Amino acid sequence: MCHLVLALPLVALPVLWLLPFNAAVPLYGMVVALSAAVYILAMKAMRMPVSTGAEALLHASGTVRSAEGREATVWIQSELWSAESASETLVEGDQVEVVAMDGLTLKVRRLGTHGPHSSPPVR
Repeated sequence: MCHLVLALPLVALPVLWLLPFNAAVPLYGMVVALSAAVYILAMKAMRMPVSTGAEALLHASGTVRSAEGREATVWIQSELWSAESASETLVEGDQVEVVAMDGLTLKVRRLGTHGPHSSPPVR
């Protein structure tokens, strides 16, 4: 459907031959303006950030709800996910960021803030 709207200026060219010039030019101008508006709106929509699916989870942050070593259950975007950390031991309350996704398991890294059971940052 969108391809037809973008091709309207080409489809509307016979208007210049069939109607008197005084009526054809404004009509053709409206068709070109409509096509340009649809094209601009389509380009804006394509440049919007991803808001659903696995791509939307990348770099999202959340909170560890329960943890056993490097494996945890995390609360991200109003959902509970299974997660694991590559090198850090996670504890309940840690803030984490999603760095990758392997099936339905998120790969996370701990952010700078620590949970109630973790040691305070060294100064």
